[in-house]
Amino acid sequence: MDKETLIFNIQKYCDARNTKPTPACIAAGVGHSFLTDIKRDKMPSVEKVATLAAYLGVSVSDLVGDAKTPADLAPLADAWAELSDEGRARLVEYAEDLVAGGRYIKNHPDRVQKEA
Repeated sequence: MDKETLIFNIQKYCDARNTKPTPACIAAGVGHSFLTDIKRDKMPSVEKVATLAAYLGVSVSDLVGDAKTPADLAPLADAWAELSDEGRARLVEYAEDLVAGGRYIKNHPDRVQKEA
């Protein structure tokens, strides 16, 4: 995560909402020193970034400028921001179960193919 890109994007999405970054960080619940900490090379937790992204109405990948993250992961990031610690643990377990089962793996022979 590049701090300059993150700071730029926070400012950009705050501008789009006609708000200043510090009040947005406070309102989102990530703290008043969120940006100052980033500027001092203290990278925030993924949870805090997800919380701020959800507050600003954007995906985590939009906020951090991660062009490598597919846009279809945005709903998952938004859901993650809304979940409690227990809910997050259950979501991870569910994803691990899907992978372990193999049926939903790309190009798996038992995978149900959607007809075009």
